[in-house]
Amino acid sequence: MSLSDFIILFEAFKKSMDSLPGCTSIGLAKELLLFDSVNVYQSINEYFEKYPITVKSIDEIQDNELEVLGLNRQYLKYNFIDEWTHEQAMSNSSFSTERYQYMLPQRQGSPPLYNTYIYAALEQGIVRAICPNSGKVLETSTSFPIYLEERGTQFVFYRVKGSEDFYIATAGYPSLKGFLYLPKHNLIIVSPSFFQLGYPKEYILLAISQLYRKFLLFTEKTIRFLQSPSRKLALLYGTQTNLGHFFLNEFSGFFRIIMTGLYRKVQNIVIYKNSKVPLCQLFPEFKKAACYSCDDADALFETCMTQGLFLLYPCASHLSAEAAFHIQKVAQGYCSESQKRQLADCVADPLIFINLRKHNKAWLEQVDGIINLVRALKQNYPNVGIVLDGLSDCQEDAELIEHSLRQEIAVYNGVNISLLDTICWACRADTYLCVIGSGLVLLTCIANKPGIVHSEHGHMGQVRPGGFWSGLRNDIFAPILVSEHEVVVVKKEGYYALTSYENYSMDWHSLYNRLIKILYPPSL
Repeated sequence: MSLSDFIILFEAFKKSMDSLPGCTSIGLAKELLLFDSVNVYQSINEYFEKYPITVKSIDEIQDNELEVLGLNRQYLKYNFIDEWTHEQAMSNSSFSTERYQYMLPQRQGSPPLYNTYIYAALEQGIVRAICPNSGKVLETSTSFPIYLEERGTQFVFYRVKGSEDFYIATAGYPSLKGFLYLPKHNLIIVSPSFFQLGYPKEYILLAISQLYRKFLLFTEKTIRFLQSPSRKLALLYGTQTNLGHFFLNEFSGFFRIIMTGLYRKVQNIVIYKNSKVPLCQLFPEFKKAACYSCDDADALFETCMTQGLFLLYPCASHLSAEAAFHIQKVAQGYCSESQKRQLADCVADPLIFINLRKHNKAWLEQVDGIINLVRALKQNYPNVGIVLDGLSDCQEDAELIEHSLRQEIAVYNGVNISLLDTICWACRADTYLCVIGSGLVLLTCIANKPGIVHSEHGHMGQVRPGGFWSGLRNDIFAPILVSEHEVVVVKKEGYYALTSYENYSMDWHSLYNRLIKILYPPSL
């Protein structure tokens, strides 16, 4: 089969799946998958290059374009509104929002969102959308999960039957309503919030390509799913690769499901391979739910089709004090015996939590710098101790620091301990020195400690007033930032030369001079 033959057949297959999937779709799928010489995914990409999808923000598309397509701008915009009153109006007041407005008040967030559709869907078993042609309120329980392995990003496509079928997709780390996909017009209308999160158009196109690849690989199972008269509601857990987004978005979202009592509606959970902490350790309320473990994106899709699951990914935009206290208690309950003993025996005063980093965005002098800094502290704080934290690639640096200082102070090497053990040490610490990154969540949003942060220049804006970090929890100590002029970024050719992940050089005094200002006076 030539590429041109594949494209002709695939176009017919796509049209059949977009309209009335059935025997024709199955026959076309079998024919398309018959020839091993054709790389299916690459060929699908070639199809979309020949017939490119138009991607436009709702604020970008022109009125005359919408008029030609028979689409209404206001109806399109309604699908991106994230307000309790709007969700209640779409339900014709069958979904009462008063308790949610009371339990989940307006707070700062990044972005500030409620994800009202999650709570309505959990209560009533459906997601609602507005038909972009007629303005009618439509309901669906048909969902298709797509996970982009190479991007670490999940999407859930909800297929809606209206005057013409379309999809509303939730996406990104906060799982907001990101865009509408209208197959008939080969058009995607994007919420401005999706682009504001920093996601490029490329992610959307990759997700669409993967959606049709899944349709092709699992045609019969998809059709049986579509023809099934009912669905089983399920939650998705374990998609976040970034530790910070796991706590701020995924964990926080699940905590809200517990807090609102909606966990009683959940009998099925799909657990993806990126789970940071076993769900039932965090929330034993889900122990009775049927759990389906998935190790890759194909298994995720296939499981939902086979089991007939209507999937929701519950996320929030910030970590509340109550959620932080919950994870602290969980960490204490599951702390390993060896770390419990060390924590109990620790008499260091002050105890400083030091975050190491090696793979990128690394302080090049961190070994010698930390050794010198701690020795300087010891002159005024003879009982000072440190906890060393970092990914496994930091083990060598941690051992060098430990070897140099262990005869002088208490050094606790926490590089290879569990996440919950690390949280216990973060809560025990008095202050910290940390690279601006996901590990900072443990020290600020969870442990709520004062401390000093550093990084290359690109990430510094996250912790400045009004930056990303200022909206993650309202009552935290603001991290104290090393000045940009004190950090010399080391530019190098290649991938990181064009990103905010360069390594950097910094005098250890930049940390020391700030740290001694927030420690208690040495004479006390």
